[in-house]
Amino acid sequence: MIYKRWTKEETNYLIFNYSRKSIIAIGANLNRTKDSVFKKAKRLGLTTEMKHWIENEINFLVDKWGKKPADDIAKELNRSILSIKKKAIELKLGPERIANGEFLTTGDIGYLLNKNPGLIYRWIKDGIIKGKCFGKKKTLQTKPDHLIIFLKDYPEKWCANKARIDLIKPYFYYKNRADLPDWFTNKVRKDVYYKNSPTGIL
Repeated sequence: MIYKRWTKEETNYLIFNYSRKSIIAIGANLNRTKDSVFKKAKRLGLTTEMKHWIENEINFLVDKWGKKPADDIAKELNRSILSIKKKAIELKLGPERIANGEFLTTGDIGYLLNKNPGLIYRWIKDGIIKGKCFGKKKTLQTKPDHLIIFLKDYPEKWCANKARIDLIKPYFYYKNRADLPDWFTNKVRKDVYYKNSPTGIL
C-alpha cells in the first residue's frame, strides 16, 4: 500500500475539524480512510482530552500573535504548541511563520495584502519593496520595517478593504512603536469610506 503524505492544508483541516466532525466525515472530505485520519490525529495529539479556552486566553493569543513567537505564547498560557496552532487556525490569525519570522517571504506579504505572491516578487525585484535573497534557493525576503515603508510610500498599490489589516497592525509595534501612524489610519479610513460611498467617490 502506497503511503500518501499529508499536506499542510490537510493537516490544518484535520486540526480545525477534529472536534467538530466525525472521523468518517473528515476522511470523506480528505479522500482518506478512517484509519489514516485517526492515526494522524493521534500523532498530532488530537485524541487526548483538550483543555477548553477561556476568554482571557483567547484575548492574550490574539494580542500576542504577530508580536511574540508561538513557543513563548504556549509557555505563558501553559499550553502545547499544537493547542496554540489549532486556536490560531480557528481564529484565522494567519500563518505561524508570519508571527514568528523576522523576515517576510513573498507569500507572507501576499497573504497580508491579499495579493499574488508573484506580484510581490516583481515589486521586490523592481525595488518597490526592499528585500534580498536568502538561502540556496535564493528566496526573496524582506523585513517588517521595509513592508511598512512600502505601505507608506505606495498607498495606491494596496487596499485596506482587501488587506488583512488586523495582521498588519502588529508590525507597527515591531520596535515598540506606541501608536499606529496617522498616514496608516487615514489610508484605512479612506478605503473604508470609499467602499461604503454610494457613488464610490470621496
